[in-house]
Amino acid sequence: MTADPSVPWRRGRLLHAALPLVRPLATAHGPIERRNALVVALEDDEGRVGWGEATPLPEFGTEGFEACRKRLVARLGGAPSGSDPSKPCADFAWSTALRDLAAQRAGEGLAAQLCREAGFGDGPASAVASQALVAGATPEEVVASARGFVEKGFRAFKLKLAVSPGARGLGVDLDRVAALRQVIGPEALLRLDANEAWSEAEARRALVAFACFDVDYVEQPVARGDVDALGRLAAQGEVAVAADEALLGQGWRDLLAAEAVGIWIAKPAALGSLDVALELVRRVAAQDGRLIWSTLIDGAIGRGAARALAGATSAPGEVHGLGTGPLLAADLREGTDPVRDGLLPTPMGPGLGIAPEGAVLEAAQALHEVVR
Repeated sequence: MTADPSVPWRRGRLLHAALPLVRPLATAHGPIERRNALVVALEDDEGRVGWGEATPLPEFGTEGFEACRKRLVARLGGAPSGSDPSKPCADFAWSTALRDLAAQRAGEGLAAQLCREAGFGDGPASAVASQALVAGATPEEVVASARGFVEKGFRAFKLKLAVSPGARGLGVDLDRVAALRQVIGPEALLRLDANEAWSEAEARRALVAFACFDVDYVEQPVARGDVDALGRLAAQGEVAVAADEALLGQGWRDLLAAEAVGIWIAKPAALGSLDVALELVRRVAAQDGRLIWSTLIDGAIGRGAARALAGATSAPGEVHGLGTGPLLAADLREGTDPVRDGLLPTPMGPGLGIAPEGAVLEAAQALHEVVR
């Protein structure tokens, strides 16, 4: 069943919660220091509440906070259904809240609902494998960060490139990648993320240079709009190339049409809704592509929806980028996604099964309320 606006709710609320990071996360787009979560609550006559979260990241390419807020206020006010590709985070939050409430009313988990719609087997996986996001602008910092994840049992590691202040050359990144490969060992999965940092010529040189480190793939080596360059780099063959930022808006459809890449790094919150995410699952599978679910450094509700989707649709053995909860110094709910040996549990419901803690609700800023 697809969540639709007719799911009966009588009271809707919109809240704002600030989620600072433990420490700034360096990316080629600039540092991320704090996440601002817009939380949607849709309550029915029996007191069930469906929860959704929008945590926009305009540095990545989503709408900004204010545009997201206005879109959600309009949806609470009865704006016509339908997606707005320019407001993906708002539509994702609305979709999640509706589906959470609908699944609760049906007496099932959201992951089970998504699994059935996707046509995947006998039910969602109980857990999904997740990579560790390694920090550090220098080789020494990379080693210190990675050791902690190795001790926790991770078997897959991701490192962002072009983040060293004042020294973003290829040589710096080669030293950082070499240090990471040494500390995680030869068998661990190693992934790199350039966040659009390079020209095509720079990316070509980098892919050749990184080939000796047995890299699983490099995410988004060139600008998101240059689909042709992405396709040429993917065909080069030294290291596999994945699309990330290029999926925003109409981008994922353009990539499918061009058959430019075979590896897709998909952030459900940036796609626009769980319905769009399911469409992407079906279409990438039709092209025999790999689909890796990731996050926008969302709070617990957004991450939970992404884990439910991964548990429902993941290919056997695939490792996802969903373990970003420890990056947050404050969360909508603590302890929702404990990692054990690199595995994250799939939320099993009822519904999504994740609601903000009472203290978070008390501290959150109330932005809008509708009773109908």
